[in-house]
Amino acid sequence: MRAEYVDERDSTWERDDPRFRILVFKGPDNAVTAIDLVDATLDEAMDSARALSNGDQYFWSLAIVDDDSHGARGVVWLSGMDYNDTPITARQWLLRRQMQSRYLSARTQRGLQPLLPNGLRLLRVFPEWISGLPIWEDFTDGYRLDASSLDISPDLGSALFDWNEEWLTRQVDEPLADPSGWRERGVLLVDLLQEELNGVAEVRPEFLW
Repeated sequence: MRAEYVDERDSTWERDDPRFRILVFKGPDNAVTAIDLVDATLDEAMDSARALSNGDQYFWSLAIVDDDSHGARGVVWLSGMDYNDTPITARQWLLRRQMQSRYLSARTQRGLQPLLPNGLRLLRVFPEWISGLPIWEDFTDGYRLDASSLDISPDLGSALFDWNEEWLTRQVDEPLADPSGWRERGVLLVDLLQEELNGVAEVRPEFLW
């Protein structure tokens, strides 16, 4: 996120009739239901999304529908995204995280295990200022995971440990110049981890933003 000072006079038009679109994803296959809200406020749209998802029991996302000058329709995401799309950019991973976090939080509040609708665990990969594996699992007692709690190969475990150790060679406030391709190696390690945990967990690369 970033903030920029602007001149409020730089806008040349304004509207007060947004069309909101809510997507709700149900079941292990994320079957989607789409509903448009007209003549609604943002607060009403957010309340409607929570109601349609039965209090975050399902994934949901919210967008503004936008028709361009040629009549082509698109959406601008306000919260979440199309969960059936595979994230590519750091921004898309952030939007997916938003959906998953509120869903898993609601599950644990109901006394359920923090599992995705398809039964998979959700593992986060990011470095931290302490030695160990850079793998984390929200809403569990064992927030930071170690090799004994994951069925991964020793070689991959060592590579993940070394990757985190490289992070520790920096000063806390030192910008990451990344001349050695640290981020690229992280992406490769996430891919390998996802491959080894196929059918067990979804792995999210949280070092990209």
